Amino acid sequence: MATPTETEALRSAYVAAREIMRANSVESAQQSVYTLCEALGAGHTSDVDGHPDAIPLDLALDDHGPVLPISADPAVQVLLTRYLVPAVADARLVAQRSLSSERLVTEATQDPLTGLWNRRSLELAINRTTTGDCIALLDLDHFKRVNDTGGHEAGDALLVTFAHYLRGAVRAQDIVGRLGGEEFVIVLPATRLVEACSTLHRIHQRWQEMAIFHVTFSVGVAPVEADPTTAETPGQSALRAADALMYRVKSTGRNRVACASP
Repeated sequence: MATPTETEALRSAYVAAREIMRANSVESAQQSVYTLCEALGAGHTSDVDGHPDAIPLDLALDDHGPVLPISADPAVQVLLTRYLVPAVADARLVAQRSLSSERLVTEATQDPLTGLWNRRSLELAINRTTTGDCIALLDLDHFKRVNDTGGHEAGDALLVTFAHYLRGAVRAQDIVGRLGGEEFVIVLPATRLVEACSTLHRIHQRWQEMAIFHVTFSVGVAPVEADPTTAETPGQSALRAADALMYRVKSTGRNRVACASP
């Protein structure tokens, strides 16, 4: 690999700096660092052992271990120190900014205990549903008993376990969120009512067979339909219908799935 001239190195550093400051993710900033490293005449490796020509300048912007430049050319090492060191510093600032933004988004949209969508993000998703979607409202039965007998740690463990189970039991396009307390919502886009009911029956039956914590749950399932007689969005009306169905289950013995009439 030919050693670039000072002018070529300066030009590459300028291009890299511009790309780094425009980067909107850790990955894109990292790639700009790697590109500059190569433009300055060096390679890079994460396999530190066995590379005597590795230069002790960590190019990694994350916590996955060091990535070091490789070059036996003293002139390249000078260029790396002059132009790559400040580029890595700039890239780390961009990475920190990107990670901070991701954390803010996570905190704003995710339930902190279960990692599912929180109430606010669920409401936004429900309001965007259209005719042809379905909404299910699930409520753990006798949840208070778990807290009373095992303490809040046991209750939290149940909520986390149930959330993990639900997320793994639905399709990738389905939305699973925690509405609050022991209530959960599943939004099933482009799903007929009969299909949604079949899905919730399967989820309900499998949970019973697993007998985790020996806790059951009740479900109401309703389709999203346009209703010109109400000011509610179709999604809000469907959630209210699912809620009424779920409470009907609660008042008549719990531990089953109730679906709206077609």
